[in-house]
Amino acid sequence: MLELFDPHVRLVVLNHIAARLTEVAPQDLTGNGIDGSQWSSLRRLNALDLSRLASTRCFSIKVSLDLNGLQAGLRTVDLINESNALENYFIRNGASVSLLETLFKVSRMDTFKRRIELGSHQRPGRLALPDRRIRARIFRVWHGLSDPSLRARYLHLHQAFPHLSIAVLETVIRQYEAQA
Repeated sequence: MLELFDPHVRLVVLNHIAARLTEVAPQDLTGNGIDGSQWSSLRRLNALDLSRLASTRCFSIKVSLDLNGLQAGLRTVDLINESNALENYFIRNGASVSLLETLFKVSRMDTFKRRIELGSHQRPGRLALPDRRIRARIFRVWHGLSDPSLRARYLHLHQAFPHLSIAVLETVIRQYEAQA
């Protein structure tokens, strides 16, 4: 258990508890060993009195964390951050709007806004494709990638051809797959 010492944090917790007391049935409070008269008094306190109570050190406020849930939450945050970083990588390296919609569920408007934010402007019009020999190499590398994730495959392909935009690589792949 972690003890809370900061009076501001204690006040937030006490405010939260006081607000929740109106939602909890009295038998639930006494069933957990809580003295009903203390909770009634707490419920009646105004904001100034709650602030005074939070500032006193005559009782402790401790929080416990569900460590398994915390670990799951931390993994979720890591996955979101990784996804956002990958999305930014694709935007910075010229992925097409349609590919961003497919891989990241990003709308057209959000893509245009993010390109401005990241300083990754793209010129309108047809893409200049590399010569036939390089296009064949691009397709061979693409065909050799075994990762089932389309995001990972495009990332690895771009890392193999960093001088080309992801949109160019996507166009080459689509052309070769249309011919096959």
